[in-house]
Amino acid sequence: MIDWSTGETHVLLNPRLPASERSALENLVRRAPPLPAHLWLATSGTTGALKMTALSKSAMLASAAGVNRHLEATSKDTWCCVLPSFHVGGLGIYARASLTRSKVIAFDWDPVRFARQPFTLSSLVPAQLGDLVSAALRPLPSVRAVILGGGAVPDVIYDAARALGWPVLPSYGMTECCSQIATATGESRVLRLLGHMRARVAAGGRLAFAGPSLLTGYATADGLADPKRDGWFVSEDVGDVEGDTLRVRGRSADFVKIGGESVDLQRLDAVLDSIRGDVDAAVIAVEDERLGSVIHLALAGDDAEKIVETFNERVLPFERIRAVHRVQEVPRSPLGKLLRQRLAAEIQ
Repeated sequence: MIDWSTGETHVLLNPRLPASERSALENLVRRAPPLPAHLWLATSGTTGALKMTALSKSAMLASAAGVNRHLEATSKDTWCCVLPSFHVGGLGIYARASLTRSKVIAFDWDPVRFARQPFTLSSLVPAQLGDLVSAALRPLPSVRAVILGGGAVPDVIYDAARALGWPVLPSYGMTECCSQIATATGESRVLRLLGHMRARVAAGGRLAFAGPSLLTGYATADGLADPKRDGWFVSEDVGDVEGDTLRVRGRSADFVKIGGESVDLQRLDAVLDSIRGDVDAAVIAVEDERLGSVIHLALAGDDAEKIVETFNERVLPFERIRAVHRVQEVPRSPLGKLLRQRLAAEIQ
């Protein structure tokens, strides 16, 4: 694993990437200037187009220290890592454990095995939490916190997980900030900024962040590009900041106008997730000459008629599904995030 004390630099890529895509990403890193003590990770943002992000080891450790303080983590803790180490969600666990000299248990995701592990701290994404709920699995008494990241979790899954005894703490973070930016405490779902981060609302309602865990830059065809301005990174997310409380309303790309009405596509995602069952499906906004945008459904499976009927009963009239597109699969990131813009490009 990573030696956090050396100047060695690592390129961490999903081993399942197609050879052509892997080669293209590695070439981007080669074009960038040498960066000692760095980690190169792929990120896709909202578009699904992969790019390489340079994170210094010192930035990763600054993030790790902030998370450890929030969780009051010590050497007595044991982390369970079931997230890939080529993403900050999994990589961050090793950085946190290195600072506290904690043990890490790591294995590929298996909900039954996970529930049987004697760990104290872990991180999951919503799909994994859903697996625990579906199997009605309860945690061992040793578990004191499970960070939930990688996207919003439907209320029904969160409530069911809590009822089963899982001490789930919703969080908000991103690759560019080396993982967590804000995390809940106790049984509250309110996101509190971690001590190493500062936040403000920039132009267009976008959330901006400053702190020691920010990225160094992106590898591009023209070399290394630093997106920070005066020490601040402006994200693609919109939200509100009040003191140390952060409220994320979604991605700027997930807010559209339909007939003059503002529509949050992430809210529609939650409605769809509550009714689609095991069917792989997603909503997208498609340009419309009269209304500006309308809602379509992309579906890889059956039951389209039933899903559309139920969905339309639960949303406002202008939010109803106007058309259905059959796809082989709904594109998602390795952590299960919907790549909505890629999906929209595929069906048009």
